[in-house]
Amino acid sequence: MGKNLRYGNLVTRPKKLAFYGVPNRGYQRMEGFTDLGYSQNPKEYSRQYVDEDFERTDIVGYSPSISYSFDRYTNNEVLADIVKITENEYIGDLMKRTIVTVDLSNGNTTTAPAKMRDYAVIPDTNGDTTDCLTYSGNFKTKGFLIDCIATSTDDWQTIKITQNIERSVSANISVTGDGVRNLITDNGSTHVMGEVTKDTDVTISVVTDFAGAVISLYRISKSTSEEGAMGLFYPIKTASGVGHLENAGNRISSDSTYAVTVEAGEKSAYYTIDLTAVEPVVQTASEISTMSMKSKKTTAKE
Repeated sequence: MGKNLRYGNLVTRPKKLAFYGVPNRGYQRMEGFTDLGYSQNPKEYSRQYVDEDFERTDIVGYSPSISYSFDRYTNNEVLADIVKITENEYIGDLMKRTIVTVDLSNGNTTTAPAKMRDYAVIPDTNGDTTDCLTYSGNFKTKGFLIDCIATSTDDWQTIKITQNIERSVSANISVTGDGVRNLITDNGSTHVMGEVTKDTDVTISVVTDFAGAVISLYRISKSTSEEGAMGLFYPIKTASGVGHLENAGNRISSDSTYAVTVEAGEKSAYYTIDLTAVEPVVQTASEISTMSMKSKKTTAKE
């Protein structure tokens, strides 16, 4: 037995549920189906180039479909809608319906990731058994596949969906303060560097492109071994925010490193800030005298 399987759990078929968009009635669980088999039906492009002795194959498209078969039950709005489409021989958009598939193996008791798509209901046969009244056919793709989040408050009998939006983890980082030498920004990089006058305070600002991104700011400290040598580096969390973070009062007494993490859903990004502590600029007596003379001349002209 493989080591990975030893620590994994087998995912059973009921962990993947399907919900049917009944017109004006929301998304309802598809019950009573003896078959809901998904077929990707990839479109392949195969060719052999004259200078190669093998064939290359690429997938250039998909035509997904779901084969269905169900036992007819009364008081079931999903089944009743498919039967209505079948027996009234609907055509065109009259037979377009949205189906949402929910993966409960990656969710919790009320929320789970899902995918939704418009399908054409293509009936095939009905009434071909003597055990009970059955219907069969195919749902064939009629739109884009959309990632979404499904939420249920009735033990997955019905769902509400929220479409995912593009979650960016890019951010604009800047360091400001009276002791900052020149402008310190990221300039599109994940590594920020700059010089700061020793024993002055700086403000670290982080603004994310996606307003819902979670920001965490860490100061990286260095542990010291008993012999006095530098040991491990470890982060100390100093601030957090959503979409925007502005953390003031960071005293730069020595060379300092900060880390910023930005998280949005399954995406994450890591930024570093290296600040070099430099000694204050000490002016000589002649420089001070020269500046004083310039100041007096300016005053006299005024």
